[in-house]
Amino acid sequence: MFIHRNGFSLKNGRVKNIYELGDYTLMSAMLLHVLYVLSHDIPGLVVAGVALILMLLALIRKESSLMVIAALLTIPFTYEAGDWTSIRLLVRLIPLSAFLSAFAISKEENFLAWIAPFPAFGALVYFLFNLIMSDVGGA
Repeated sequence: MFIHRNGFSLKNGRVKNIYELGDYTLMSAMLLHVLYVLSHDIPGLVVAGVALILMLLALIRKESSLMVIAALLTIPFTYEAGDWTSIRLLVRLIPLSAFLSAFAISKEENFLAWIAPFPAFGALVYFLFNLIMSDVGGA
């Protein structure tokens, strides 16, 4: 389900007014819309850039809280690129590597703390590259 700018959603091939949806459906539709917005265009660039900076700061300063925030910021990108029914499920599990790194930082396991966030870091760099190449905000 996707919320369009005019306040309607497409469900089962029919356009339905979003205000007629139930509370649970409305909340899940709004959450999916927020995830979509945070992973595209200028907000996507900002969120991915902040996540990359927070990952590096967390590793340098050895603060697990910064890594947790960075892991939470990777969720919109991995949700948008992933899938629940195929091998792309692994893409949706990428934030777990950043959470593992946060756990390793808290336990003072330096080697694991530096190795674990590579999948999340690589995915963010890939998404940033794709956003820039898709002519974000361009003419």
